[in-house]
Parts: sequence; C-alpha cells; structure tokens
Amino acid sequence: MGSDFVLGFRAEPACIHWALVSGSIDVPVLENHDNASAPLNQTEAQQLTWYRDRVLLLIDTHRPRKVAVRFAESFRPGGAKTDSGRRSRIEGVILEAANSVKLPVVTGALKTISSKLGSQSAKKYLESDDLRGLDWSGISKNSREAILVAVAGLGEV
Repeated sequence: MGSDFVLGFRAEPACIHWALVSGSIDVPVLENHDNASAPLNQTEAQQLTWYRDRVLLLIDTHRPRKVAVRFAESFRPGGAKTDSGRRSRIEGVILEAANSVKLPVVTGALKTISSKLGSQSAKKYLESDDLRGLDWSGISKNSREAILVAVAGLGEV
C-alpha cells in the first residue's frame, strides 16, 4: 500500500501528535507534523471515536506504508493513573485504526525506539535540536517523539 512514508504518533491524555516522515533511518525527512485534540464537550467514548476518525483521515490523506506509535514507559513513578489510562486507550485506538486498514504497525517505548534506531539513547535525540540532520529546534517534545518513532519505523521493512 502507498508510499515510502511512515506516520508516527505520540498520544497524550487529551491530544495526539502526529508526524509524517520519509527518507531513511539515517537521513530522515520530515514531510509534515501537527497535533489534534478531540472536542472537550464530548464523552470519552465519543472522543475515542473522534481520534479514530482523525487517524483514518490522516492515513487516507497521506497513504503511509506503515504507522508507528510511541508507547509510554512501562513504569512511571508518581504518574497519574487516570492520565496514563486515557493515553493508553488513545494509543489502542490508533493501533486499531491502522490495523483496520491493514497497515503494519511499529510500537515501542523509548528503549525499544532506541534499539530500532541503533542508538544507545533515543532520549538524547529528544534533548538536542537535531535528529540525524533533521532540524527540529522549533518542535515540541511530544511532537519530537512522534517524529522519532516514525523515523524508527523507517528502518523496518
């Protein structure tokens, strides 16, 4: 299906960050990125449907060959359980939406992403203004994570 693009996602409890990348794992090209939030006046079930529809629209618009989702770390001391639950449900919706249109999905927390990038620490990229030649100095941390997981997806066939 589609092009040489990978569509990466990083969910928050009330927002998704997405990034479309092409190129290679060594020389990534950021094609587009943005974020989207479901309407606050909807129930959680309605919001999850909204996120699914948004993910499917992004897939239909950009025709990626793969979707990549950045998961939360398995252990976060002091993390709010409600927020992490909402984030997990949104991540699940993204996975289901990609699978429903038969796209392969790459997932992982930072440790897994580091491995896919062939790097000791993906976190170091997040703290820098550059990702393998890609200038992301003006991009938020969560959007950088969407880009990072998408770039990791470029390395898998």
